[in-house]
Amino acid sequence: MDVNRIRILMISLFMLILCSLLLPLSISAFSRGIIVKAKTSSGTIKEIKLYSGYHALIIGVSDYDSWPDLPNATKDAQDVARVLKKMGFKVKTVTNPSSLELKKALNNMTYKYGRETNRAILFYYAGHGETEKMADGTRLGYIIPRDCPLLRDNPNGFINKAVSMKDIEVYSLRIRSKHVLMLFDSCFSGSLFSLVRAVPEDITEKSTLPVRQYITAGTEDEAVPDRSMFKRCLLLGLEGDADLTRDGYITGTELGLYLSDKVVQSTRRAQHPQYGKIRTPELARGDFIFHLASSSAVVDLPGKKVGRSFLSVESNVIGAGVFVDDRYVGSTNLSDVEVKPGEHNIGVKKDGYESYTKRIRFEKGRTRDLYVILDRKASLKGRLYVDTQPENARVRILNIGPAFNQGIKLEAGRYHVEVSADGYETQKMWVSLSAGQDKTLDIHLKPIDKYRPVTSQGQKVANSLGMEFVYVQPGTFMMGSPSNEPGRDNDERQHRVTLTKGFYMQSTEVTQGQWKAVMGNNPSKFKNCGDDCPIEQVSWNDVQQFIRKLNQREGSGTYRLPTEAEWEYAARAGSTMAFANGGISELKCGFDSNLDAIGWYCGNSGVSYSGCYNASKWGGPKCAGTHLVAQKQPNAWGLYDMHGNVWEWCQDWKGDYPSGSVTNPTGPSGGSGRVERGGSWIRYASYCRSALRDYVTPGFWYSRLGFRLLRE
Repeated sequence: MDVNRIRILMISLFMLILCSLLLPLSISAFSRGIIVKAKTSSGTIKEIKLYSGYHALIIGVSDYDSWPDLPNATKDAQDVARVLKKMGFKVKTVTNPSSLELKKALNNMTYKYGRETNRAILFYYAGHGETEKMADGTRLGYIIPRDCPLLRDNPNGFINKAVSMKDIEVYSLRIRSKHVLMLFDSCFSGSLFSLVRAVPEDITEKSTLPVRQYITAGTEDEAVPDRSMFKRCLLLGLEGDADLTRDGYITGTELGLYLSDKVVQSTRRAQHPQYGKIRTPELARGDFIFHLASSSAVVDLPGKKVGRSFLSVESNVIGAGVFVDDRYVGSTNLSDVEVKPGEHNIGVKKDGYESYTKRIRFEKGRTRDLYVILDRKASLKGRLYVDTQPENARVRILNIGPAFNQGIKLEAGRYHVEVSADGYETQKMWVSLSAGQDKTLDIHLKPIDKYRPVTSQGQKVANSLGMEFVYVQPGTFMMGSPSNEPGRDNDERQHRVTLTKGFYMQSTEVTQGQWKAVMGNNPSKFKNCGDDCPIEQVSWNDVQQFIRKLNQREGSGTYRLPTEAEWEYAARAGSTMAFANGGISELKCGFDSNLDAIGWYCGNSGVSYSGCYNASKWGGPKCAGTHLVAQKQPNAWGLYDMHGNVWEWCQDWKGDYPSGSVTNPTGPSGGSGRVERGGSWIRYASYCRSALRDYVTPGFWYSRLGFRLLRE
């Protein structure tokens, strides 16, 4: 045998012996899995084999066929997946699944990964949620795949596509793995779990018992924004902030408690996460346990070099400086910076963002991976105070959504302030506010002489609810439309109308806040639009009840719906064209410059709040709805939203116009429907013309129909 062959045989024999020595170590390390140190009933500490490993199914749905899109949902899912991978999870991520794809992924989680008893299973969903009221009064929640129709539009299709919380409960019961945690970054209701406000405890042998735990981002009536605060707080919690007992582990109970407090604080009480365990007692005894890299859990990940420790930092902000004990070591995203074993202060900083600082212990032969979320620093705001005479005057800031309160915090800028009170002349002014400036306005309203006849067009008064009314002088106008007006209907015969008595017309549509103040409820579909958005889903009969209560409450003036003639006279404000500010150039949902300046229609009614309506089948936006009143230009007499936003009830029954001139017409004495005027957020531009007429039965209501009042 030659020398080369002998050398090859010797090397092969050596490698075989080496592999035989290392193999048991590798098998041993793999078989150890996740081991925790837990307290026993006697108070001693023992090592417990917890899991063979972690598996996570992450779902994010952004691009819906029928629901409003959620651009950030898939990104949120990917962010959560990335952090879980760093924690040792095997992660399956599915984005924008159809109903079949979502159910297939859930089945794989259940029967492929969830059959091993000692595995921990985590499920995370980011997307739309829905709630259905059942016959017994209970409510059932759903998660929504990409191709699911809206419940109100297609109930059968919805039920076939959506995944209910009852379905989720069945999946939970089919999984054989002892620990299951499910997180839902969406809002819905349901009775799947019992609410728990438990005190976090040390890891014990009891913690290893079976459990099914659930955490939702909020309750059914709370809007979860597309830019999820729940996700941001979740990532901070998994990074270590949710380790409330500081034992190096995060339990499902700790995470639920942390999120219920952190999200509430971060959203200023706009979201209230819910958490708890399944109602089945046999599956509600243990606690899901996350290991942290600095904990005493055994995590079988190789170190970079024996005896050394390393730091890697990723962040949502690229280029942020990373500091170890105030020593700059690089910028995000940063990998494998050597750090001496022991405790160090880790900082991440960038101008314009809140700094991150955390004290972390590094162990020999280990790598610590951090994912750091940096929040933008809040800009220094000014504060606005308004002192008024009379003291109960109503203050509004017309060019922003939030209601005024004394000392309201505002960004630097210009604000349109309105002060009004019943029996006083309304004042409006533009106010400039600088960053950090506290400004006080001292406004004294001028009383209206009730014995002096009001003859000034546009004179304003307000009642105790802050409902503002604009005086409209008597006069004569041509009601209906000329034969050459684009979009004209056959029932718009033009004729001369004389109104011999002036009246006050409400400057805006009745708002949700005004309705609630009188009626104590809010039937609107678009509640998330806010109190200063028009009330809708009210019938003509409902409006009569509102008027009766308002007249009893106010005791001065008489409130009623305008007649059809009074409405059109006020809407035109002297104009003889399709709109109060000019002619019409677009009949459907395209851009019409005149209408866009003064009204909301299917061409410009896109909104960003939850609960909106998909108007794409009309040619409008996929997320449409009502808008705050008085955001567009008023007509020449100071009336807002006479074109679009919501249809407005009139007093009259619908009937044919007369062939000649009339004085103070009130419509026919009876009929099948009451008149509605003005068009709405979902209708074509042609429906928003001053002359357009429509009608529905007095008991009918829908989300496009509201009203404004006339005060005599």
